[in-house]
This record gives sequence, C-alpha cells and structure tokens, in this order.
Amino acid sequence: MSQSVEEVEHQLLSADYLRNGYRRQRSAAETLDQLGVDSLLGVEEWALAGTVPLNVDLPGSDLDVLVHTVNPEAVRDELYARFSEMPRFKVWEHSTEPGAWCVAFDTQQYPVEFFIQAVPLRQQRAFRHLVAEYLLLQCHGGDLRQQIKVLKASGLKTEPAFAKALGLSGDPYLTLLDPTFFLHVKSNEC
Repeated sequence: MSQSVEEVEHQLLSADYLRNGYRRQRSAAETLDQLGVDSLLGVEEWALAGTVPLNVDLPGSDLDVLVHTVNPEAVRDELYARFSEMPRFKVWEHSTEPGAWCVAFDTQQYPVEFFIQAVPLRQQRAFRHLVAEYLLLQCHGGDLRQQIKVLKASGLKTEPAFAKALGLSGDPYLTLLDPTFFLHVKSNEC
C-alpha cells in the first residue's frame, strides 16, 4: 500500500488533490470553489465524499459534501440563504443521524448534496467509508475500479458495489466500518 490511513485522511480532507486530479475531480473542485464552500460560516471542516474522489463516478454523479460544524442548523440556514433559488433545492433532516441536516440542489455541472453534522469528519460514517474504499482501490487497482463502475452503472450504490465486487457478506455499510475489516485493510492484507 502506497499511503497510510493517516496520509489518505489528510489528502481527502484537502481539496488540493481534486484541483490536481483527473478531469471530473478538477471540475468538481471548480464547482465547489464557485459555490464558496471554503467561505461558509460556521464550518469547522469539510470534505468531498462519494464517487468523484474515488474516480468511480458516472455521468450524472453528484457531489457529496460532508460538513463538520458545532451548529448544523446555522450552516443549514446559511446554505438556504445562499442557494434556495438553485434548481431542485431541498432541505431535510437526516433520518438516521440525529441532529444532521442535508441540503441539496443542482448546479450547472453537478447535483450537490451537503451533509451537515456536529461530528468531526474523521468520525463521520461517509468519510470512514470513503477512506476504506480509497484504500481498497489502492490495494486492488484498476480492475476493482472498473468492477465498481460496472456495478454502479447497473444501479448499485457505492458501498453495495464494493461489497459485491469483493464478495463481502452482511450489510455493506456496516461491513466497511467494521473495525476488524478496517484493520485488515489498514494492515495491507487486502
């Protein structure tokens, strides 16, 4: 494995890799810069999660922006004030993460969804999934990436696609967060 978990986390917490990445990553970085994500008041840290950072995105894939803040309602309200006129604007309270909010809308280039939570990014499930999937792609290379894209094109979400491609059993969202599985990935035994 070429990078440690800490190096991967550090990389994914910076938008620099997007600005220097493949074409869709650069386009995503440009979109996030145009939206002024770095200037959102109350945001402690943010990161792009989902398929674009992993290079397993498909045409039409959205940008999933994870936000850590001490006041999710204030960030939700600022996003409303800035973007409520955007196409397909929607706000909702997350159904399984208490106190978390989602804000979604379309830009010219991408659908964008903000996930706002009073939990540090390194502890958020979506970020932990992102790190595990990034490490798995490092271990298994282009063949796994291509399998994931094919499975996603058939309609699977990202985590179920990884589980199917790797032959993992159980709930894929939980399996990728299982400490023993993550230790297995971290120890480069994948």
